[in-house]
Order: sequence, then C-alpha cells, then structure tokens
Amino acid sequence: MKKRIYDFAVIGGDLRQAVLAQILTAKGCRVCHYALCRPIDDPGCHPVSSLKEAVLCSENIIAPVPMTKNNMELNHQIQTGDLCLSSLISLFSEEQYFFAGCIPAKFREAARLRNVRVFDFMDSEELSVFNSIATAEGAVAEAITKSGRNLHGSSCLILGYGRCAKTLTVCLRGMFCHTTVCARKPQAMAEAAILADKAVSISDFETHLNEYDFIFNTIPAPVLLKEHLVKMKKHVTIIDIASAPGGVDFAAAARLNLSAFLCPGLPGKYAPVSSAQAIADTIFNYLGQP
Repeated sequence: MKKRIYDFAVIGGDLRQAVLAQILTAKGCRVCHYALCRPIDDPGCHPVSSLKEAVLCSENIIAPVPMTKNNMELNHQIQTGDLCLSSLISLFSEEQYFFAGCIPAKFREAARLRNVRVFDFMDSEELSVFNSIATAEGAVAEAITKSGRNLHGSSCLILGYGRCAKTLTVCLRGMFCHTTVCARKPQAMAEAAILADKAVSISDFETHLNEYDFIFNTIPAPVLLKEHLVKMKKHVTIIDIASAPGGVDFAAAARLNLSAFLCPGLPGKYAPVSSAQAIADTIFNYLGQP
C-alpha cells in the first residue's frame, strides 16, 4: 500500500469521534477529520473539505459507533457534504483499514470485495464489555434526570439480559433498587437470578407490570405494546436503550401520558472521553501498535 498523507481519517459520529481524533493526534499519529460534531482546536489534527479527501489521503478510516442509522449514510450530528455509504465504498482502495461499529453486512462485503480490511468494534469482546459500562451508567443518568423519584429503593424491571442488561443489573442493585430481570432463555434467567432480586420469563413479565417505578428495555424488538403500557403505574419512567427504533410503542405511551424515552448513544453522551480511549486502545491492539 502506498504511503498516504494521514495515518487516520476520523469521520462523523458523536463526541467520541471528536475526542478520538485528539487522542490519536496526541499519540503522534497523522490525523485528519471530516464531519465531526464539533471543531477540533488542535493544529496537529487537520480538517479536510470532503469525504473524498479524507478517504483517499488516509491509511485507516474510522467511522462512528453505530456506523449508520439509516443504512444510507454515515451517522453524523451536523449537516455537511456527502456521507453516503455508496460514496464511501467507491473511494476505498486496496489494503486500507476500515473501523466502525455495527457495520451492515452488505457494506462489509462490498468493502472486502475492494480488498479493504474491515473491523467492527462490536466484534471486540473487551470493547463491548467496556461499552456496556458506559451504556449502563448513561441509562441510570437518564432515569435520574427524567424522573422525580429516587432510584434508591425503587422497583425496577430490566427487559433482556445481554451485556448491557447484565451491567445495568449490577449498577441498580448497587443503588439498592429492587431489581427484576426479564429474560427469554432458561440459562439467562438462571444467571439473572444470581445478580437480581428476581428473574422472570418473557412470557410472564406483564403479570406484574403495575409494580415497577422504572423499566429499562434492552430488547431491540417490539416488547412494550399498548396492552402492556396500560397496566403500568402512571408515574413509571421507561428508559429504552435498545437499538433504534427500540422496543416501546412510544405513540401509545404518549397517548397514555407515560414517560417513555428512547436513549441512543449513551456512551457518547455521558462518557465520550473514556469511550474514545477504549476505542483507541482497541484500534492499536488490532493494528499491533503500542
């Protein structure tokens, strides 16, 4: 691969990407950036004027987590020029590295056909676990700011028992919440019963919906429908941290005057510095650099 001007191009995303660009620069890397959510006040981190310039001039391309929200363009927070996924694919050249989170399968295959080496951050077990910490802490922060009630001593329901749900269970139990986990698989229920006060199956969770002050959903599928929402306490606070569009019927929740919130991108909102450092460490480990 011919030597390019920049080691890394950091493109789009939330505060994690902006902080990541600065971390890479501080490490002595040659870094350019495009379509970040805020300006970078660092003369060693170079803004470029187009996606084309960013990709053609860089050996490694770093896109956001998640990479896209609509399967058409890169995830971004400011209006800018071309961020279409098709344009990005057309600009790739052999032996470049592409990093992002939640990369669509079609994009991954198209990049590999151009001999681009693709790494999905979500394939890193270490980063996924770390990301669950930032997500769980963010979910707790959202619950506190969006409710007039203490979490301490409250009754909480967690729907799902993946990485984020497991970490959230520990956080809520540490805050002396009465925590119930709803899981589908018997093994997950058995594991949840160790950390939580109670574990219930997905087929039984609606039986006690009127008991909870806070409900946290991590299941990326319709799970809290109108027939479930009508059974809840009027003061319940629902925090949905599942992938968009979440698992809550938000229209029905609004008609019922329930407090329900879809809360994407919590690591970027509440822990951009720690999250960006974890991403940088993952990149360097993958590339075999110190």
